[in-house]
Amino acid sequence: MHLETLRLYCDVVRHRSFSRGAQHNFVSQSAASQAVQQLEAQVGASLIDRTKRPFVVTPEGQAFYEACRELLKSWEKATVKV
Repeated sequence: MHLETLRLYCDVVRHRSFSRGAQHNFVSQSAASQAVQQLEAQVGASLIDRTKRPFVVTPEGQAFYEACRELLKSWEKATVKV
């Protein structure tokens, strides 16, 4: 699992769109979808319910999103050049 993948996931959830999240990270919509599927396999839970349009973030996906946001914020604080 890479920070870039977590950032991509957060952007997909924040924008409520695979294509907009992908665009924000300079990857294809397909790559964004595959990255989220790989995350779901790694965490062993469905993060996004794709059966609804627009998609719905599952409760597990929301908890994962919030944890990822905190992790990314911490990473940014740790790497800021003073």
